[in-house]
Amino acid sequence: MRDGIPGAAFGAAAVFLGAGVIGGAWPTGWAALVCALGCGVVGATLLAVRRRGTASEAPEEVRDAVSAVKSVRPGRSSLVAAAVVWALALLAGGIWTLTAGDDTEAGAPAKPSASSDAKPSASSDAKPSVRWVVPAAGQRGDKGVGSWGLGPTVAHGRIDGLFAYDSADGSLRWSVPAPPREAFCAMSPQTAEGVGLVAHGRYEKPCAALLAVRASDGKVLWKRHLGGEGLDGGALAVGGATAVTAEDGAVRARSTETGEQRWQRRLGKDCTVLALDADATRTRLVEQCGKGARLVALDTRTGDQRWTRDLPVESAATASVVSVSPLVVDVDEADARGTHAFLGFDDEGAPTATVPLTGPEGALSALWSVADGRTVRPLVLDGLLITFAEKDSISPSTVVAYSLKDGRKVWAHHSEEQLMALAAEPDGSVAYLGFGASVTLLDRSTGKVRKVLAPDAGKRPTVSIHPELVPVPGGHVVLNQILLQSEPAAFALR
Repeated sequence: MRDGIPGAAFGAAAVFLGAGVIGGAWPTGWAALVCALGCGVVGATLLAVRRRGTASEAPEEVRDAVSAVKSVRPGRSSLVAAAVVWALALLAGGIWTLTAGDDTEAGAPAKPSASSDAKPSASSDAKPSVRWVVPAAGQRGDKGVGSWGLGPTVAHGRIDGLFAYDSADGSLRWSVPAPPREAFCAMSPQTAEGVGLVAHGRYEKPCAALLAVRASDGKVLWKRHLGGEGLDGGALAVGGATAVTAEDGAVRARSTETGEQRWQRRLGKDCTVLALDADATRTRLVEQCGKGARLVALDTRTGDQRWTRDLPVESAATASVVSVSPLVVDVDEADARGTHAFLGFDDEGAPTATVPLTGPEGALSALWSVADGRTVRPLVLDGLLITFAEKDSISPSTVVAYSLKDGRKVWAHHSEEQLMALAAEPDGSVAYLGFGASVTLLDRSTGKVRKVLAPDAGKRPTVSIHPELVPVPGGHVVLNQILLQSEPAAFALR
């Protein structure tokens, strides 16, 4: 056993765990996981994989799961990260074992192409049902860069391009393909006045080609090649008719219509932009200079500095701008005793609320690599910060809301299902996507359930480990942002 264990033992353990999770009995599956992680068989399995020398000798699905989770949640502590990585690896291994006897390529992802995207499969089930599905596109481990909800159209940013689907039938409305051997690497969180930003670059090269895309028809209005190291941390946003980016030692603003530079703000020595976002009049960015950090408020139209606020940071940090107005940022320091919290401010930069990223409800979900919780974009609605929390498991099962006046918890909704994505409905409700492709609507003030939309269990598309939920007229579109097991690129629930 020191040098490895038979493949059958690995398959048995993985199938056991995978079946418990995939079968829909998540509590049973996770209980089995906790038990199994303490058993000699699983322990020996993990040890054997490690002692074989490299991850390349493990099944591809295991390596993909490990790689994807490490890239999505780099902030988690090593112990918890190991549990997450190997839990997903075993789950993937269970699927691999069950399908290993199939010598066809049916389970492989479809190669990315506009023609395949334009022919989604349809479903005629009674409502709510899966109305259309865009097949898997790309290679295992591919990670999307974002999305835009454009009313009757949804734009999906993948590494091979930007693809806009009609939300009613899934037909391809327009696309902006990535150039040969280049990948899309950044995307503005939203569009403004009908224009959004995307960027692409070559393998192991800077994310340095910036494009402004008209959301109505996909026309590229202009393209700029950025100098230096390209985009700083993928920081780009649109506010009104202005495109704002952090690039090559400066924050720059350009006209979204022409690409003409309007203003720039040079960064200080040893300074870098951790995060930024903007609306038509306000640009907010988090700067780190040495071991300190500060919040900077600029006028989006002119670049004039309105105010700055030192943040309680004394070590390297990650951060994101959760909301421009009201202003909410999240900050996660390298120092374990440092700042790990959502921070609220008024329009003049005065602090209003602090919500720890880990507290009584567990680890809270935040954007990108911030903190230890799941990667999700929290919502800011009617003075509330709403996000996921994970407490007694390695996946979130609670939606929780905090007041931005004083940081107190206002309500919490507990689910029996693993929570995957969060979105704001047009009517102000809070929607969350469950692992089983169900959508639950909550009252934003109380957290009480308004409606549950669950398609037929036998025809639910697979939800990947990092999906996005986009409300559309009459339903929702789910975009799978990480490809592990040939999950569909997108599907609609109506």
